[in-house]
Amino acid sequence: MELLLETATDVCSVAVAYAGKILAEVTATEVHQHASHLTLFIQQAVREAGIGMDRLTEIVLSDGPGSYTSLRVGAATVKGLCMALPELDFSVVPTLTALAYAARDTAGKDHILATITSRRGEVYGQVFTATARPEARSGVMNVRLTDPTWRGRLLGGEGLGRMLVCGPGQQRLREALDPVDNAFSFSGPYACSASLLLAPARRRPPVAAYEPFYLNPPFVTQSKKRALL
Repeated sequence: MELLLETATDVCSVAVAYAGKILAEVTATEVHQHASHLTLFIQQAVREAGIGMDRLTEIVLSDGPGSYTSLRVGAATVKGLCMALPELDFSVVPTLTALAYAARDTAGKDHILATITSRRGEVYGQVFTATARPEARSGVMNVRLTDPTWRGRLLGGEGLGRMLVCGPGQQRLREALDPVDNAFSFSGPYACSASLLLAPARRRPPVAAYEPFYLNPPFVTQSKKRALL
């Protein structure tokens, strides 16, 4: 029995699965609810699946990249659960890989570009083969859409072929592309979700030392308030 946690983006979700099937899934209705609602979502998903926490055998976490704060909440929650339930196995799935595996309308396409919204004018992106089991053709990158050469950087200057874009960052690509650029098409999934973590291969890092794949450091703004002293 698996507990799946998606905390890489603004909207978190939790699912319970058994033998490759989703038994229950709970998704936040508002953004940035990770810290206040994630444990409540876990309790709700377990309850809707009709099991107790003691029936769980594995916890699977979306590994990133994504929101620094959201990923930290997910990692801290996993560590707490694994401490409370020592027999629980821990696995992670790269977030962009999960999106690529769930991409739709891939027939006739050469590549999949899985995307997640990053900082202003940027998306996290990774290129995969458009096959039943997508394989990475690039590393995970910050695609800086304000850079006029971003398109050519996706595959290091190689031809893109017919590229399918999926994931929550795709709207930014739509806005950055020339309307007559027909190399790109767009399709679901349009958001990350816990249920997408079922398909891809997992890795099993040591839970105590685990850190998510942030890619970017936290974005820290300096206070404009005047010091009292």
